[in-house]
Amino acid sequence: MDKRVVGTLLGIAGMLLWFMPWTEFSMGDMDFYRTGSHIGGIAYLLLLSSLAYAVLSWVAQPMPRVIVAALSTLLSGFFWLNVGEAAGWGLAWLCAVSVFSLLQAIERNSAERKVEQQAE
Repeated sequence: MDKRVVGTLLGIAGMLLWFMPWTEFSMGDMDFYRTGSHIGGIAYLLLLSSLAYAVLSWVAQPMPRVIVAALSTLLSGFFWLNVGEAAGWGLAWLCAVSVFSLLQAIERNSAERKVEQQAE
C-alpha cells in the first residue's frame, strides 16, 4: 500500500480514537468514561495533529510529518501518564497509533534523505 494512503489512514484513526474512551471512573455501581472531547483544552491539539498528519501525508517533504507525529506521541503519552491505570482503551490505541505514525514518518524521512544523497 502506498505510504501516503497509510499516513492518511493513521491520521483518520487518530481522529476517530479521539472520540473513544480515554479514562474510566466509577461512582457506585456505574462506570463512566471520558473521551478527548470531554477533556478538551490541550486534547484538541491531539485531534488537530491527527488531522495535520493525514493532510501532510500528501506533502512531498516528510519533516512536518515527523514534527506533528512527535507532538502527538508526546501529548498522548503525557495524558496516559497523568491518568495512570484509569486509562481507557481509546487512549492506549491513540498512543500506539501515534508511535506508529512517528516511526513511519521517520522511516520516510530517512528514505527521502537517501534518495537526495544518491542524486548528488
